[in-house]
Amino acid sequence: MPKDKELFSRIDEVVHYLWDPIGVRDVPQARDEYYSYLPDIYARVKAGRLAELLEYMRWVVVDQMGTTFNEESARSAAEVMLSWKDVIQERR
Repeated sequence: MPKDKELFSRIDEVVHYLWDPIGVRDVPQARDEYYSYLPDIYARVKAGRLAELLEYMRWVVVDQMGTTFNEESARSAAEVMLSWKDVIQERR
């Protein structure tokens, strides 16, 4: 569906350019760095589950990437993703 495709694309942009937990947003060769996490992030955004989304983002950063989780940055990005979901769903 076009709305689902758009939401997935917006989530990809937010994850790469806003959240960017390992700081690769300015590296063109790293544009696909977070692709493997997008389906799970998308599912949580689509369901509208902020707490589950933040917990998954924490797991990605701490358990998968082995770095420090920035709750404020993750929450800000999660809220933007959820806002995109609302905007896209409200369109005809």
